[in-house]
Amino acid sequence: MQQAFQVASTPIYKAEKPVRNPLYTRWVKRFPCVACGGTRDIDPMHTGGHGLGQKASDMKCLPGCRKCHVQFDADPRGFAAQHNLNIPALIESFNQRWELKQRRTA
Repeated sequence: MQQAFQVASTPIYKAEKPVRNPLYTRWVKRFPCVACGGTRDIDPMHTGGHGLGQKASDMKCLPGCRKCHVQFDADPRGFAAQHNLNIPALIESFNQRWELKQRRTA
């Protein structure tokens, strides 16, 4: 006897609304570029998935100078390989620093 399979009524993939945190992005801009070490014209590079007309979560951004930011947006994986960047580890490191900062100021 075979049992009938039930189809789940909930979607497999849930769309997550990106977190917006202007304080975090402002804080990230205080650091040097993760690729070249430059300290001028630093922008937060959003590293997560990008939909049409959307940015990734602010909690997944890294500091990057404008030149590196443009290169990163053109080819994120190639850019990370070229500069030997471990993007997930960098994001985790910045998020831990942020959490530590928040605990100190609370």
